[in-house]
Amino acid sequence: MGITPLAQAQISVTYPVPRTVTQRDNANQATLYITGKISQSVDQVQARLLTRSGEGGTKIDWQVIQNNPQNGVLNGVLKASGGRYDLEVRGMKDGAQVGSITKVEKVGIGEVFLVVGHSNAQGGDGYSHTIAYEESNQAYRDQVNTIDFRETSSNWNAYWYQTASADLLPPLAPSQLCEQCGMAPGAPRWFWGRLGEMLVQRLNVPVLFYNAAIGGTNIELTYKAAYDIPFEHGFINYNLRHPYINIRNTLKKYVPQSGIRAILSGHGVNDRGSVGKTFEEQYIKLIQKTRDELGESRLAWLVAQDCWLGGKCYGKYNPGDADNSSEHITRAQLNLVATVSDVYAGADLNTIESDGRMDNLHFNQNGQKRAAEGWVGAITEPRNNKSFLTASKPVLAKAPFQVVTPDPVNVTSLKSGAWSDPSTWNCNCVPAYTSEVTIQKDHRVSVSGVFYAKTIKNQGELVHLVN
Repeated sequence: MGITPLAQAQISVTYPVPRTVTQRDNANQATLYITGKISQSVDQVQARLLTRSGEGGTKIDWQVIQNNPQNGVLNGVLKASGGRYDLEVRGMKDGAQVGSITKVEKVGIGEVFLVVGHSNAQGGDGYSHTIAYEESNQAYRDQVNTIDFRETSSNWNAYWYQTASADLLPPLAPSQLCEQCGMAPGAPRWFWGRLGEMLVQRLNVPVLFYNAAIGGTNIELTYKAAYDIPFEHGFINYNLRHPYINIRNTLKKYVPQSGIRAILSGHGVNDRGSVGKTFEEQYIKLIQKTRDELGESRLAWLVAQDCWLGGKCYGKYNPGDADNSSEHITRAQLNLVATVSDVYAGADLNTIESDGRMDNLHFNQNGQKRAAEGWVGAITEPRNNKSFLTASKPVLAKAPFQVVTPDPVNVTSLKSGAWSDPSTWNCNCVPAYTSEVTIQKDHRVSVSGVFYAKTIKNQGELVHLVN
């Protein structure tokens, strides 16, 4: 068989990907970084943002995002308002469009949060039943996003029990936070999906959650792991730097690209035996460690009032106190809000008593609903004449590092399979627009949608699938 000509898209966008949520600033604006590859000669790249029916956003018509791109590298920016969009990108030469338009759907400018804490932040006693989205609010749930990582994920055991390496976490390719989804680095949906739905409804922007909480942990263990202070524990693995490693991995792997509004912290129940002042001091050092590692001195924290376990929580606030009748942990949490910059009052989870708990600790369905309501109030409603969304300083996304790898040139099939499957090819890659592709005899390669090649020498079978 001879050489088969192949139609190809002129621009491939590597970032943003669908469902990306970029943290907005306090003026409801964000810089959307756009990167990718350009396969044909163009003297200009343009982009626009189209609004989506029933979702927030302000349309942006075609704007130049890059002049005279070099070496086939796309690298541009758009300034956009809060909302969710379909991004379109096209190449231009001498004032005329070159080839087709590339589209990336569901690109968001909104709010990004990282959850930390013990089991009531991670997901109850093990993976307990989550509270459903509101049946009447279907329009909002699709705008609640996460990085889906759960016990059935291929790298789960290696990440959690062997290495805790951020390389084993999924890439920043968000999905809708479904009722069975996990939230990287590792928690079920729990009540956070309901919270996200309520935030979308109130703020009219999409939301992205990460969750670094681990059941059975407390501030002391998290502080010690953060500062490399050894400890022994029945199931929290200090050697992997649990429980802090989940926080560090999120701050290093995901947050630089997405930005973040704040850390939502639900610690306190497992600190009941601590001295209140010590708990407070360790909390402050933990907060400082996250700010140092991210390089953001104003990284915001919302600290929940959380110490209820079959009743109120009492103990010593100072080591030398004569009795232990003080609400020592609550006092410490309120002190953090009152005295530490950029620390705000989170949900008051102590108001969720026995009727909201299934075992005098973990939230039942009623408790999850009330926890979500408490957090949405803390985030969106003024407290003591101060609005968190106005007073806090979000961490904004940084320009993604543009990795330009040489495209494979001579690519040959090793077996029958999908064009998009790297294992089909001798390069263990997907052919690019510079590739000279050979499909060997008796190999059947299937293609669907857009695919790339400079030439194809088809000695086998190339099958076009209909979507």
